[in-house]
Amino acid sequence: MPIFLKREPLMDVTAVSNVFLLEYMPKAPEGYTKVYLLGLMQTGTPGADAAGLDLAGILGMDDAALVRAFSYWQTAGLVRIAADDPLTVEYLRVGASSGLAAGDAPRKYASLVAALQEVAGTRVFSGRELAEIYDWIETFRFEEATAVLCVKDCLVHHGARAKLWQMNATAKRWADAGVATPEEAERYMAREQARCAGAQQLLKRWNRNRPATEDEIALYVKWTEEWGFDARVIQDACVEATSSAQPSFRYLDRILETYRLNGAVTEEAAALLRRAQDAAAELARMLFERAEIRRSPTLSQREQIETWHDKWHVDAELLFYAADESRAAAQPFANIKKLVTAWHSAGIATVAAAQEFERKKGAVPATQAKRTRAHNHHQRTYSDAELAEIGINLED
Repeated sequence: MPIFLKREPLMDVTAVSNVFLLEYMPKAPEGYTKVYLLGLMQTGTPGADAAGLDLAGILGMDDAALVRAFSYWQTAGLVRIAADDPLTVEYLRVGASSGLAAGDAPRKYASLVAALQEVAGTRVFSGRELAEIYDWIETFRFEEATAVLCVKDCLVHHGARAKLWQMNATAKRWADAGVATPEEAERYMAREQARCAGAQQLLKRWNRNRPATEDEIALYVKWTEEWGFDARVIQDACVEATSSAQPSFRYLDRILETYRLNGAVTEEAAALLRRAQDAAAELARMLFERAEIRRSPTLSQREQIETWHDKWHVDAELLFYAADESRAAAQPFANIKKLVTAWHSAGIATVAAAQEFERKKGAVPATQAKRTRAHNHHQRTYSDAELAEIGINLED
């Protein structure tokens, strides 16, 4: 049986389609035809290692230029980029559909692919990725420039190795926001950037060196766009949140909810509310001090004291008098509450009136205890003999 020896690759012949030579080669940018032909030679060498030739080295091109060349030929429908790391290229039959966009000639989006490659740098898009981007134009009604901006925005946020699902998610958010034109995209990106920057400022205030989460940004959007808070009001409210051991957006949300319920969404209104809250906190502290309660008032107790003073219009001196009268009570605050409630019901507004009220209350004799059937029971008398019989000696 004869043995056949394999020839050197340089002795082989590379078949090039006349269609390529006549239709594609004349329009190709400088150097791109060389890339195509050397790659074609690699695929046509039986048993050759797919990475056998250093194309970039042979042609004096850097890797980025090589990627741009194959991206061009992918757009033309002559190759398919199967992977970008390492760069893996599949050659297609000249004139065959590349499969990048079903029913559409790849050349339809040649300018789009060129623009995408411009913003992507060394990142190369596979055929599947390009097909998805083409679909944004067909499904979301994006203009080509809008699709390019969407990819650029995704690469900024997720890095050069952004995944296809991340790009699709970004495109869907844009579509849901009604973005279609490049102008709408620019406005959308500016708004999103402002939202992220605002949330980031709050984290920076708490010395949190990390990006804001989507939930945190959503809360910031609620405060500024739904509730109408000035950004300065939110920044100032951080001071209150910082008093917590673990300040957070959720805690800040509760503070701002109180502001909103009191109509304090502007800087001036918020300042007035904080002064009122500070005054109420100081009144509660002094009241506890007068009653010799050796702990800080709880939130509900501060709210109760604020109700007495601001809604019932009980004078502070009258509250202090109630505290003085409650020092010896087993539960001083409960006793203060009892006194203040009674005085308010009686229409008492001064310390003198309260003293007179308490004096009269103390002068009223205690109500006679109600007699029961046991009190009316007939008392039996016993003779000495009967007592002696049951063992009782009255002289003992």
